[in-house]
Amino acid sequence: MLDLLELTYGRYNGGSVAPIGSYLNPRTLAIVQLASDGTLPQDGTFVRVDPSATQTFATIATNLNALLGTIYTATSFHAGTGADTIANPGSASDDA
Repeated sequence: MLDLLELTYGRYNGGSVAPIGSYLNPRTLAIVQLASDGTLPQDGTFVRVDPSATQTFATIATNLNALLGTIYTATSFHAGTGADTIANPGSASDDA
């Protein structure tokens, strides 16, 4: 799933500066919406699921379901506030 998300939407590591948009953290199902270029929380790997910072969670869920064959709803996600930040982020999804 992560590979398909990264190939489709691009990859941003937590702590990196990212352009305006809506970003999904597949590990926590948090969505961070940046209204201007900003730093993503130190939560691991993010993918930019929409270029808008105001896209609804319902629309994001619909788009992800079409791509991944999942059954997410708007309530599957939560707003990323940094509360999911891990003490030692390692190297995101490359910790194997």
